[in-house]
Amino acid sequence: MMTRRLISRFLITLCTILIVRFLLPPAIPAQVQQTPVLGQDATEQSENSAGQQATSEGSPLVVGVYDTPPFALKNGNDWDGIGVHLWREIARDLNLDYQWQEVEQDKVIDQVQDGTVDMAITAIATASDEQRVDFTHSYYTTSLGVAQRPQRSLLQIVTAILSPRFLQITLWLSVIFIIIGVLAWAFEHNTNDQFEKNPVRGIWTGFWWAGVTMSTIGYGDKTPKSIPGRILALLWMLVAMGITATLTASITSVLTVDSPIQAVQSPQNWWQRNVGSVPETESSEYLQNERIQFQSFSAPLDGLRAVQDGDVDIFVYSAAPLRYLNRNSLKGTLNIQATDLQARRYAFALPEEHELYDALNQKMLQEMDKSDWRNLVKRYIPKPK
Repeated sequence: MMTRRLISRFLITLCTILIVRFLLPPAIPAQVQQTPVLGQDATEQSENSAGQQATSEGSPLVVGVYDTPPFALKNGNDWDGIGVHLWREIARDLNLDYQWQEVEQDKVIDQVQDGTVDMAITAIATASDEQRVDFTHSYYTTSLGVAQRPQRSLLQIVTAILSPRFLQITLWLSVIFIIIGVLAWAFEHNTNDQFEKNPVRGIWTGFWWAGVTMSTIGYGDKTPKSIPGRILALLWMLVAMGITATLTASITSVLTVDSPIQAVQSPQNWWQRNVGSVPETESSEYLQNERIQFQSFSAPLDGLRAVQDGDVDIFVYSAAPLRYLNRNSLKGTLNIQATDLQARRYAFALPEEHELYDALNQKMLQEMDKSDWRNLVKRYIPKPK
């Protein structure tokens, strides 16, 4: 009897377990949280989140820009140029909403610092401004450039030799030689057989002696022997040194074949030229520091046209804008050469510790590593031939 009850309870329990097992739904397994994938995807997610956070308040970024070809060119209500193109690519990758705000070049850093604009894309990075704002990697580095007319033809050289200015210099120099020659003949013809007693021949000999002495050639075929003649020779050698320095600059300015290499490698030669520049710029500051006088122009294109018309010999300004304007406005009629003076870096400027700083820097390097970027720079800023 007891055995039968135990068997009955066992069967009832087993049936209950089987019924519960088949009738109730299976338990839902706990979901496993995936670990974020590190690498490029994670970096892109971080950058996109930075961009979304920057514009999370619903207001677009205010991007400061000013007209400075070829980095930013105003086209109606829109903008174009190297810096503008770079910013658009970065803003698209980071999903940034923005609006342009035109600013003045000399106030752009102030407006970034005080929050008038959220950033500026055509800022010139300097050590002093680095204490006030943060600059990204520079996207272009330029320096002072020199614009001048192409090399002269043989006909132009002959024309320069026959020009009134050159003839005036030649006449003035001849008069000096004659005066020195007359004095030398007067002191020497009675005691020195090298100076003929005949006035015409003797003065010509003195003329010859004055010329070779001034040029420091000094053949030695004619030498004063009298005391007055030797004193004259000493005085003439001293005076001739000053005359030579003056005449060299004057004759060079008339006869020089415009050599861009010479002008670029030797800024001291700018003293001998009629120089043009734009006031209150780094180029004009450099000229003022070097005490080089220059003619002022309101815009670089005006200065280039003055070079083209022959009103000035050279125009000194930032090399990148000169190359752009020469190609697009003057059809490449001038020679533009860069110097190693006054290097300037164009970059984005942001307030200090801005949340977009790291993302912008990384995206900027990625964009500049593309062939499209290099082709864009070549299109806007052609290299000298």
